[in-house]
Amino acid sequence: MKLSICIVTQQYSKIISGIGLHANYLVSELVKDGHRVTVVAPLDQRPAGDIPFSFVGVHRPLLRYSHARWIALSWLFARLLSCVSTSFDIIHFTDAREALFLLYSQSRYGCVVGNVNDTYAAEDRDIMYYRQFYSDWLSRWLYYRFLRICERNVYPKIGAIIANSNYTAKVLIEKYPVSPHRVRVCYKAINPEQCTSVLSTRASLPHNAPKRVLFVGSNMQRKGLPVLIRAAPYILASLPRTEFWVVGEDRCIPRMKELCRAEGVEHAFRFWGWRSGSDLLKLYSQADVLAMPSLVEALGVVFLEAMACGIPVVGTSVGGIPEIVKDGYNGLLVSPGDNLQLAQVIIRLLQDENLRSHLAKGGIETAYQFSVQRMMECTYEVYRNLQMEQRV
Repeated sequence: MKLSICIVTQQYSKIISGIGLHANYLVSELVKDGHRVTVVAPLDQRPAGDIPFSFVGVHRPLLRYSHARWIALSWLFARLLSCVSTSFDIIHFTDAREALFLLYSQSRYGCVVGNVNDTYAAEDRDIMYYRQFYSDWLSRWLYYRFLRICERNVYPKIGAIIANSNYTAKVLIEKYPVSPHRVRVCYKAINPEQCTSVLSTRASLPHNAPKRVLFVGSNMQRKGLPVLIRAAPYILASLPRTEFWVVGEDRCIPRMKELCRAEGVEHAFRFWGWRSGSDLLKLYSQADVLAMPSLVEALGVVFLEAMACGIPVVGTSVGGIPEIVKDGYNGLLVSPGDNLQLAQVIIRLLQDENLRSHLAKGGIETAYQFSVQRMMECTYEVYRNLQMEQRV
């Protein structure tokens, strides 16, 4: 049965995180399968040229450079949806929080689905934890407390919640008043075929080229960039020509550069800012290791992207990361916040070509298990079950 589906998303044309990547795959597959799709997103996220779906834009939100921009977006999305005359079978929020202000009638809007992509607010940590790991510890602690209240209010109102990992589902059920039967785990997907050219380029890299450690992600403090910066002096002491490439947008980048100067490693770090998907593939083709030593991480799609490109990965044994990074098979895991252990593992990887090859092989095999087809099969099951519940 063909459905009328509204995808509500903060990202579409400019992908800055797994949310944008997921929105692109989701919309593409829904259109391909013949469903009538409407995308609701900020106006500046409209793709160029002719598009095979309807696009309805909202103005760019206030606080658009803040992690709290979702609050303004949720208000804009709710206002827009309250005015549209179209009746949707499914309204799918790629970030469930952004349904906060949606006052909906089931008969008018149909079934509401929301993805939960992270757990950092749900994981209730004391203020000293934030003081230890974050330069903006006080504002972050206060914001996460506020965010937790918002999530506790919005998640129970959503018809079906899609968690991006078993870990995320477990945290949601333990921390919030969410019925377990309404939570379904659907892993995010990647397209490994896009990395075919990257794999051939990597195979032809000269052996005497500088070793490059790649970090990809926004919210850089949470994803462990300070830990990598503090590990860099030890790595450079053993491998002086190592380069560290940082990709992503974050308001804390000036502080990260200041930390590089304090550690005496600013010469080895290059901050690329945001890069498009095609540009990111070019950087993947030149990287020897991907390191993202997250303090908190619900899953980490960037690990899958790197694996598909034949890059051995280093992550931490937290959250949903161990669900995709299997230590010694497709990557290596370290303890969160341990810069010395991180340095030792990266040095080992950069010096051992056989180990890199072994992990790269396991990574490619893993990447193909997280296909778009599997993601869509799981998503369609969520749609069907929710519609059946609504008919009862």
